[in-house]
Amino acid sequence: MNSIRFYLALWISKLAVIVINTVAKGRGTNLPGQVALRIDPLFVKHMKGVDPAKTVFVTGTNGKSTTVNMLHHVFTSNGYTVAANLDGANMLTGVATALIKDSTLSGRIRSEYVIMETDERYLRFIRKQIPARQLIITNIQKDQTQRNGEPGVISRKIAEAMGPDLTVFVNQDEPRSYALGDNAGRAVSYAVKENSKSFHKEQDFFSVTIPCEKCHEPIVFHAHNIENVGPFVCPACGYGAEKPADYLVDAVDYEGHSFTVKGRTYPFNFSTPYFLYCYISVFAAASEMGMTEDELWHGFETFTDLRGRLATKHIAGKTLNYIKMKQENPETIQSSLNLLAEDPEDKIFMFGLDETLDYYPPFTNTLALFDVDFRPVLNSGLSRSVCMSRAIGRAAAVRMLYDGFDPDKMTVLPASYEEDVAAVLEPLPDKPVYLVEEIPYYKKPKK
Repeated sequence: MNSIRFYLALWISKLAVIVINTVAKGRGTNLPGQVALRIDPLFVKHMKGVDPAKTVFVTGTNGKSTTVNMLHHVFTSNGYTVAANLDGANMLTGVATALIKDSTLSGRIRSEYVIMETDERYLRFIRKQIPARQLIITNIQKDQTQRNGEPGVISRKIAEAMGPDLTVFVNQDEPRSYALGDNAGRAVSYAVKENSKSFHKEQDFFSVTIPCEKCHEPIVFHAHNIENVGPFVCPACGYGAEKPADYLVDAVDYEGHSFTVKGRTYPFNFSTPYFLYCYISVFAAASEMGMTEDELWHGFETFTDLRGRLATKHIAGKTLNYIKMKQENPETIQSSLNLLAEDPEDKIFMFGLDETLDYYPPFTNTLALFDVDFRPVLNSGLSRSVCMSRAIGRAAAVRMLYDGFDPDKMTVLPASYEEDVAAVLEPLPDKPVYLVEEIPYYKKPKK
């Protein structure tokens, strides 16, 4: 009976893939898996040819998709075959869909390796059906409070998926990720050395830190390579300084596009520290799975992520640089602000948080504003600031006033309509314009 159910699920879901590719090519990253799992709830477990020793899961708050795409590229560019959910469909349905597309009509996976992005909350359910032996944890940070609560909830759910058969690759520069190594059979750590783009935070009323995972006293960061990620220590118990990382990015050269690991220099095709953690986690996992340094060098040399979060649009005679961010995640907001602040010219800064509409009732979060420091933008040179949002534009403006923004150089829009954005920008002098928002703006509804 189970066999009949599995084959029925497989063939119907494969038919769904064909139909979707015919009418909407590029869509359908979840639907075939939904169909298969509705027919056979253990469909993924029943797939043939999946080798747990050659299966890698990637989980964490930020960086999952980039890490999976990079790891996939490193393997495939060296001639290995890989099944992967490269589009970021990271629930069990997305994993099932990726396997359906890679399988034969008998349900056997064609590829030698399986590399999957996995949602933090659902990792434990996915691993019950595919007992992957490798897990990369990127970081555990505040994200989607309407869904996750606080980061400790995510840490506990990831820990539930771990066991003595698992090798976990943990970010030694991120306290919560690093602590999860205690729950696995083997922990391999990776880190990035302080470099020319590392920064230090001012300590004042709005400063925040992270409690130690061991004794719950405040963590002290020696430096931040990206927001709340960098070499750290707990002054109370010494957590974070016990031993050097197993894999360490050293000697970063942003202008020369290179970095060093274990004495060898590798290509680095980006200019922001964020990607260094993707590189070193991939380096660690691929090395532990037997990939050579030459293969890693080749994979890194040819990897480019074309999906980026920076886009441009012309509006009201000005070029608007749009930096996409996850508005439920203060670390990504801060990283976007820090990127903007690298431009030393006087600029027009547009910022918008809005309602979170993926849950009902719609969720409005103003707490993230107080985990963000707007001063790098202010201090980098600011001609005008615009806060726009149907929900919390005024709250954002008040938060910026606390950081010293000039109210006479501030505009608050009650909505993110394109016409209103254009009306604000048109009379302003010709300055660089930056928009930091998840959804750029809306068309006004027709009456």
